[in-house]
Amino acid sequence: MSNNVITLMSNRHNIEVRIPETDLLIGAVLIRGARAPMLVTKEMVKKMKPGSVIIDVAIDQGGCVETSRPTTHSNPTFKVYGVIHYCVTNMPGAVRRTSTYALTNVTLPCCMAFANRGYKKAMREDSALAKGLNMAEGKATLKPIADLFGLEYYPIESVLSG
Repeated sequence: MSNNVITLMSNRHNIEVRIPETDLLIGAVLIRGARAPMLVTKEMVKKMKPGSVIIDVAIDQGGCVETSRPTTHSNPTFKVYGVIHYCVTNMPGAVRRTSTYALTNVTLPCCMAFANRGYKKAMREDSALAKGLNMAEGKATLKPIADLFGLEYYPIESVLSG
């Protein structure tokens, strides 16, 4: 057994070439506002060694492994083709106290900006806040969300200008 750790760019070719020798595959794909792309097919999973492990961190966005399905902290794993899958939704929930502090530390300043300046002014003054806007006044301001739900897309500036 090798102790080599190889990090690959997430594309099918790279994954397909390395998957037969993979002991642990961590799928961590996020496309803001959209479903995670399915990068690992059933056929790829079949090529993995029995006892190998898949951790699909993208499961909250639909998963990036075709054989993944959501699991819970109380029943976290299942096997497909002899490969152990760990696909717990809300993985940070395993460390509730720590994850709550981390989330609060990140979101409280945003909440304070909205409370003190209103969401429109706060987002006009802070482009990082504006990047988090998906919907406003019934308008989809994030293109992947508009596409996903068949809604008309409105640039953020058009909503924040008023």
